[in-house]
This record gives sequence, structure tokens and C-alpha cells, in this order.
Amino acid sequence: MYLIIGTDGADMESKVAKRFGRAEYYIFYNTESKKFNAIKNNSDHHDYKILFQLLDLGAEAFIVGNVGPHAFEIIKTPLTKVYLARGLSAAEAVGELLNGNLNELTEPTAKK
Repeated sequence: MYLIIGTDGADMESKVAKRFGRAEYYIFYNTESKKFNAIKNNSDHHDYKILFQLLDLGAEAFIVGNVGPHAFEIIKTPLTKVYLARGLSAAEAVGELLNGNLNELTEPTAKK
């Protein structure tokens, strides 16, 4: 499975970002190979172009600390799931997801 985690840094020990659409980095993680690639978020946070690019990479799930309505509308598709992981590192969040301990979101957690 291919995961995208919004993070504050470029490695798996980085914390999950408090706001997905404004994350400093997005980590693209392959659960089978356990390899990852960090992508710097250079996007204007109001256009969310990078989120469309992440979907094009084949992401099947997103791990967020919080997500607003605009970003949620983009990343929550019939083919993707969005999971909440607050206060965890990217590595911890992946572990919790694989163990079935993260809650799937059906709506945004932030208003704007």
C-alpha cells in the first residue's frame, strides 16, 4: 500500500504535521518495501496543487494530524482513505495504521 503522511520534516522520525494541507513535507511510504521518499511542499497553500500530484503518485491512504475542508475534499476519494494520527512520528503513525489503531476520517477535522 502507498501512504502519504504530512510531516514537519523529511524523515520517518518527523512528527505528523498539525495541518495536512500546510505540511512542510509529504512522505510517500510503501508499506511493502518499507521505503519512503520525502517531497518538500513548495506549493502555495491556497492552490493545493501538490495534493493533486500526490494522488497521481498512486496514494491509497493519507495520514493527517488535522485536515481542513479544502484539502480533505481533494484527498478523500472513492479510492483513498484518510486516517487521523496526532502527536506521532511518521514511523509511529504507519505502525499504528498497520495495526488497525488509527481512525478513518469521514469529514475534515478543521473548519478552514
